[in-house]
Amino acid sequence: MSFPDISKKKILFAPHEIGNQMQLIVDELRCRGYYATSATYSQEWYGYVNDIHLNLQNIKSKVKRHKNMLLFTLWAASNFDIFHFFWGQSLYGFWHFPHLDLPLLKSKGKKIIVHFRGLDLVDLKHFDYLRAMTSGVDMSEPPISRPDQIASLNKWRKYADKLLVSEPDLMQVAPEAILVQQALRLDEWVPTEKINNDDGIIRIAHAPTLRRKKGTEFVIDAVDKLKKENFPVELILIENVPANEVKPLYEKCDIIVDQVLYGWYGKVSIEAMALGKPAVCYINPNWKPYRPDCPIVNAKPENLHDQLRRLIIQPELRESLGKAGVQYARKYHDIRSITDQCVNLYKEAY
Repeated sequence: MSFPDISKKKILFAPHEIGNQMQLIVDELRCRGYYATSATYSQEWYGYVNDIHLNLQNIKSKVKRHKNMLLFTLWAASNFDIFHFFWGQSLYGFWHFPHLDLPLLKSKGKKIIVHFRGLDLVDLKHFDYLRAMTSGVDMSEPPISRPDQIASLNKWRKYADKLLVSEPDLMQVAPEAILVQQALRLDEWVPTEKINNDDGIIRIAHAPTLRRKKGTEFVIDAVDKLKKENFPVELILIENVPANEVKPLYEKCDIIVDQVLYGWYGKVSIEAMALGKPAVCYINPNWKPYRPDCPIVNAKPENLHDQLRRLIIQPELRESLGKAGVQYARKYHDIRSITDQCVNLYKEAY
């Protein structure tokens, strides 16, 4: 099948950055000669820089915020051909009336891609339920998505040319979506040299953006238990740290724990593998078939202590997992292959 030439199409990524993912793809597209731009409505504190920052969070007047959003929407609709939306948000709408811009974009022949990332489809209460069940608390299971999330998804289904998810677990909400995972520019994440553990301490990193989602209390408990058993371990808890300061902290650690609750790995695991560190994360067996070769150490709260203990007493296992992780990251998360996938999806949309 032959696809149309999209080299002259203008591509906009908007309106919310997450983990520098929008800008990474935009930069790679521009390196290939495409006209691509990223625009955010509110700038993350992590220090990521996008092409356009409207900084709506600094505008106190709701009327002025909506005026700026509307003006930007009209400008974008006149200047771009392909809209790649992140975080389940489009350019204009209200709480109970989302995505008011989509009919306009569709009527003008624009191609619409939505890329779901997690909490845009899954209610945070779902993670409270998982934590409660793990802790032995009797709690009825809530719906995985809120009514407003379902309403938003249904509108995307009506107007979007492609629905994408960054994690396979999100397909339980949007089964028709296409998996386009998180990306890294791997030449910036080079495997580290062997750590000099002269003090004999095994350092375990954990970098939660949201403790409630990651199960941080279980990570802390597991490390405390190891300390009580006289294992020479130290937990390096990385929180509220700018993005450009995280990698040096990872490089000094022997093991990196991502999350132990929700069933798939995130950017923390990808960065760990790219650096040649063993990554620990809960992988739900239902989603394992998507990546059967994944070398991540699978751990839930119930067995996290045992899995960490195994890694601590087996340095050769840490080394072999680190090497396997590097190859895995290159295979599935290189920005070049993720961008290839996006370009092919844009072509299919025409």
